[in-house]
Amino acid sequence: MLNKKTLINRIWVGAAIFIVLIGMVLINIYFPNYANGSSNTVISGRAINSVIISVLILLAVVEMRRALGTERIPDCFSWLLWLYGIGLGPAYSLFGYIGILFFTLLVFIAAAITSLVKDRADSLLFVAFMLVYPGLLMATMLYLNRSASTHSISADNPLFQYLENDIWSFLSKNRVNNLLPLNAIGLALVFAVSTFTDVFAYFVGSLFGKHKLCPAISPKKTVEGAVGGLFGGMIGSALVYFLFDFFKIFAPQFGLTFAGYNLPVAQIVATYVIIGVLGSVTTQIGDLLASHIKRYCGIKDYSRILGEHGGIMDRFDGIMLNAVMVSFVFMFIF
Repeated sequence: MLNKKTLINRIWVGAAIFIVLIGMVLINIYFPNYANGSSNTVISGRAINSVIISVLILLAVVEMRRALGTERIPDCFSWLLWLYGIGLGPAYSLFGYIGILFFTLLVFIAAAITSLVKDRADSLLFVAFMLVYPGLLMATMLYLNRSASTHSISADNPLFQYLENDIWSFLSKNRVNNLLPLNAIGLALVFAVSTFTDVFAYFVGSLFGKHKLCPAISPKKTVEGAVGGLFGGMIGSALVYFLFDFFKIFAPQFGLTFAGYNLPVAQIVATYVIIGVLGSVTTQIGDLLASHIKRYCGIKDYSRILGEHGGIMDRFDGIMLNAVMVSFVFMFIF
């Protein structure tokens, strides 16, 4: 049975979160910083979202640190985890995802040295886990927000006039010449597929769920809810398609059908289908993984910063894994 008070609280908080996610997509669309003809070379929607995502990563790292506790990760490692949470955003903005990888490796080396000095090999394993989850996983949202092309774009390509500057573009012009407008649709796919997956899984599972999915990890999740979530993920992907590519309610360069991308119709269809299906699957796996870790740590929520939705980790558990899936698909396309 549905708890009406809990349901109402979840709806209000969920709606507020969804509005924020929509806002992140819209500022990428309506607050660009084009490399040609733009007098603003610092602030853009892309730059604002980089800051927002960086804050989310920091909060997620703090929550995971709190969940694991000082018995598993003593205070001598705390400064490293704070450094990691704070430093991921600047590392990516300056050097791209490669910057994040090398920054992560440097933090791991520092943690290894600390482990040797304090003789805490067990803690090193937990720190290494945190560097990946949530660190590298959530950082893929930074990758999507940047959406850099892996190939050069000629001046006669209709896409050329829509390429954007990066917030630190003065450091290297060569690094920012191919920043595509696909950051908006990338984030839209992540947020829409994950959100619709969660909503449909919750309602279908609550109303029709009979067969337990993983009772040892999450007793309330059902097979029926998982199927409903899969259906919801496909709806989320279809919604993005209709908004960006069918009705084209935004400027054409933000959709996959824009001529400058030169993508075959079959590839565009495959992109939406793969992200809709596999994005929903990874979203639900992420939700189960978060529940698995919470059960291991003996906690109900990572925090209460989002009220009935728990903490950042509780809300972005599926989003971060879905972001990896969308990033993987985009990597092969562009």
